[in-house]
Amino acid sequence: MVWHSPHTGRKEMTPAEEEYLEAIFTCADGSDQVIKIGKLANQLHVKAPSVVQMLEKLKKKRLVYYERHAGVKLTKKGREIAAKIVRRHDLAERLLADVFGEELPKVHDDACKLEHAIDDELADKIEKTLGKPNTCPHGSPIPTTNGRVSRANCTELVDVGEGKECTVTTIPEDREAVQRLLSLNILPKSKIKVVEKLPRGAILVQCGDTQVALSR
Repeated sequence: MVWHSPHTGRKEMTPAEEEYLEAIFTCADGSDQVIKIGKLANQLHVKAPSVVQMLEKLKKKRLVYYERHAGVKLTKKGREIAAKIVRRHDLAERLLADVFGEELPKVHDDACKLEHAIDDELADKIEKTLGKPNTCPHGSPIPTTNGRVSRANCTELVDVGEGKECTVTTIPEDREAVQRLLSLNILPKSKIKVVEKLPRGAILVQCGDTQVALSR
């Protein structure tokens, strides 16, 4: 299905194409970083051949720079569109969580459905109604109307030394990961301590009286 995309004003973007632009933007943390095909496939929960097929379409529309063995990154035009999609998605998440009281494990999937029906004008109204939030419920910064992403000076958990305490800033958005972290009371602004670095990249952390091994 090809539809009238609310942020471009042209009948040329499908919801699937928007999802790919959003995923590339998210994987790159809003930067110009080149993303490997495998990472993008994992983000979207699809097979690599499906990713390659879609990237070829986006390349023809000059929304991505893509070479089969080098990876993919957004063009200037692609990044502008992707930032607006992410902004609409994040504001939809805040609306669902803050106004409708939806549980955190559900907000990402439901926001994916809502974001395609929100145009820039409605996004501005939602933002104003919510008091101009800076982050989504998972802690990720919400892009501005100009597509800028203001990130705090954060450190990856894997780079935090053993015995060090830190404050969680962001958590993954997929439902399974959120449900697990929620059950452990690990959310944005939670205080945790890195107890031990385990084999295969796992990390033993302590939150309150609970210790748990986390992995990527």
